[in-house]
Amino acid sequence: MSSSTIDVNKANNRVTDTFQAVNPVDGTKLVGDFKQDSLLNINHAAQVAQDCFLEYKSTTSQQRATFLQTIAQQLEDNRAVIVSRAQLESGLPEARLNGELGRTIGQLNLFANNLLNEGWQQAVIDTADSGRQPVAKPDIRSHNVAIGPVAVFGASNFPLAFSTAGGDTASALAAGCPVIMKGHPAHPGTSELVEQCINRALSACHLPAGVFTLLQGTTNELGSELVRHPNIKAVGFTGSTTVGRLLMDIATSRPEPIPFYGELGSANPVYLLKNQLEKNAAQLAEQFVLSMTMGAGQFCTKPGLIFAIEGLGLDTFVKQSQLLLASQQPYTLLTQGIKQSYLASCKKRELEPNITKVTNRAEDGKVLAKLYQISAQDWLNNPDFEEEIFGPQALIISCKDNEQLQELSEKLRGHLTATIHCNEEDFDQAERLTTILNNKVGRVLLNGWPTGVEVCHSMVHGGAYPAATMSNSTSVGSGAIYRWLRPVSYQNFPQALLPDVLRDDNSKGIWRQVNGQISKQSI
Repeated sequence: MSSSTIDVNKANNRVTDTFQAVNPVDGTKLVGDFKQDSLLNINHAAQVAQDCFLEYKSTTSQQRATFLQTIAQQLEDNRAVIVSRAQLESGLPEARLNGELGRTIGQLNLFANNLLNEGWQQAVIDTADSGRQPVAKPDIRSHNVAIGPVAVFGASNFPLAFSTAGGDTASALAAGCPVIMKGHPAHPGTSELVEQCINRALSACHLPAGVFTLLQGTTNELGSELVRHPNIKAVGFTGSTTVGRLLMDIATSRPEPIPFYGELGSANPVYLLKNQLEKNAAQLAEQFVLSMTMGAGQFCTKPGLIFAIEGLGLDTFVKQSQLLLASQQPYTLLTQGIKQSYLASCKKRELEPNITKVTNRAEDGKVLAKLYQISAQDWLNNPDFEEEIFGPQALIISCKDNEQLQELSEKLRGHLTATIHCNEEDFDQAERLTTILNNKVGRVLLNGWPTGVEVCHSMVHGGAYPAATMSNSTSVGSGAIYRWLRPVSYQNFPQALLPDVLRDDNSKGIWRQVNGQISKQSI
């Protein structure tokens, strides 16, 4: 099989039902029949993942780093064919997908490099004190270990960076966990091409094939049965609140409940504080429209709620946004289902009696950007106005004063991000808002826009529910590895039986906490 082709006859042991990808630009079916995986395939994938878990968990950080780097190089070597297929299946432009593939490669290399310093193990040592009274102190040492086979769900809006070899897969593989990937049915060809890259890396690194399995299919049962399987010990999911909540409930109601790390719905509130808005309304409108329409509004970090105080500054912002949106071309959304959901949600919003429709272009059956406006009190009266509408849409909430702005902030649900635009004259209000918002979101921005999510060590891509199901974690950045780890302590173990990172000699020279002090020294 060539690395540049999709294996349309893959896995003959799958059931006979097939499905095809659809080009969202023109609705045509694409070449390639993809087999619908069954319960038998789930059982097989889960069993081979469990069978190889102890072997893969026992690999060194260097071995796993080399594996991740090899996947990254395979993706780079097959960039052209992967991007070409992803274009057909997503309707996204080549430049965007090349950037996304670069991000995917960067994530893999970030986790590879992070493995080598061994900080992910969080080695902690408390040495014994036989003379302590009234009871001698035992020797206790702890570090992190892999949790077990992990199920990951591919996202519709990022066919590369949040899919087959995306952040969830990269962090789980880095942790030492086998991964069973449930590919998104909107881009099965892309998923299979990336799977081939991972499989070649497994072979090159002499690792068991069960470390990674791709399951494909269009049925809801495929995902739900995967989460139910007793061999699965954690789940990573990026998608809608409705589907995510269903899967979360399955994960937590199993005989053995497991953690479900879901990134669900987020409208990402933005605050245009009074003095900054009065001085820079037109510029803020330009930046807002660019951020809101980026990727046709199909980013989970799209700014969907704009809070501002009534006045000339807000009037200018609204008018300028209206002018800019009037010149936008119609958008192709990722799938027909996303398009229908977007149109239905906008129609429902427009039927609300207290909503003002800022944009008034006729759609003629195509998807256009939408901007609405509502008073703070009317927004408070209807919790539905806080829900995410996936697509190029936003809602402006007009507040009477800073006190009302703060009141609305206190009533917010969880979101991935919150953004404050201010100048020095607004700092007191910005400080008060930050204190409120850091209880709601995973990332607070100042004088920026939330759409881009940097892949780095300090990034937190998460938040309170429903933005995320586990508010104490991140799905982006090196901290994502901790979702797939659990701490284990060893009491009164001789040196020969301890993991390397917990031995007295500290042969790797890593940072450890020893008797409450951070140190690289041997004991």
